[in-house]
Amino acid sequence: MSTRYFVRNGVVACELTGYGRTIEIDTTLDLASWRDLGDGYAVDARTVVRAGETIDDADASTFTLLRGGWAKDANTVYNDGAPADAPDDGPWDPASFVAFGARYIADRRGVFCWRYGYDCYELSLVDGAAATSFEEIGLTFGRDCASGVLYNNGVVEPQIDAPTFELRGRWFAVDRTTVHHLCYGGKHTDTVSLARLDADASTFIILGEHYAADARTVFYFLNDDGDADLAELRALPDVVPSDFESLPAIDPGYARAGDRILNHGEVERGIADARTFTALAPGFCRDAQHVYRMTRTLREFAGAQTYSVEVLVPAVVAGADPEHFTPSDSERE
Repeated sequence: MSTRYFVRNGVVACELTGYGRTIEIDTTLDLASWRDLGDGYAVDARTVVRAGETIDDADASTFTLLRGGWAKDANTVYNDGAPADAPDDGPWDPASFVAFGARYIADRRGVFCWRYGYDCYELSLVDGAAATSFEEIGLTFGRDCASGVLYNNGVVEPQIDAPTFELRGRWFAVDRTTVHHLCYGGKHTDTVSLARLDADASTFIILGEHYAADARTVFYFLNDDGDADLAELRALPDVVPSDFESLPAIDPGYARAGDRILNHGEVERGIADARTFTALAPGFCRDAQHVYRMTRTLREFAGAQTYSVEVLVPAVVAGADPEHFTPSDSERE
């Protein structure tokens, strides 16, 4: 949900956009003193609002926006606009409270991890982590820079070179020696586990939504962070990284590998000239010999498990001239 504050007819209004619709609501913010803090929050001299709704009892004069949806005033810590759940041993101390991101936070007692596990949110103390040297990396990961320890959802991640650990997109991470594939736990938990990938960390790069490579191997991957069972990853045989090109202008699943076109990691055999195959217009592609109409079709793939993916499939437009074809020509077929 995105939030925008603006003045309309002498009133500060809030526009909320998300889930396929946009709504506008008037707020109680004072026209003369209001300001937008970001992350959905706005204040005036006396009032704090989030997503256009007033936060009861919030102290506007001391209200501070932190990272990852967290905020605080002199008396209360807030998470996404509401007073935050506190640890079992007592309420948050606003004076010492800091947020390293959406997941890792701290007050005078230490660093805590806030995570979603098995249909509920959980809060736990991160054992051994120091707030003065802690940083949130992203997703489920944080690092204590002083001790050189990597945490995954607040738990020590062993056998990782923490100082060099970094995320590569949503599906991979690397450290000094290793490439890791990120495997998500499914829609009922935000668990992320690391699976070692046989790849060279020093040359590993992401090539698009479904392809990655190191100096010697191209990998195809398909993941769904809401479905723990769908985490397909495989090396592509006989594909050379130096002769590989992702083709996102056609579709994220398309790529060129020398004289072959790949569609979600498999050779698309209905194309005559792979080296000249390119996007032409929405719904159409061409090569030196043909024009192709691209149609979305559910196709079954066999990997670690059998799964189905909606892919673009080419069909030759009979008689079409690749050099002069326009989409309107197809209406006269």
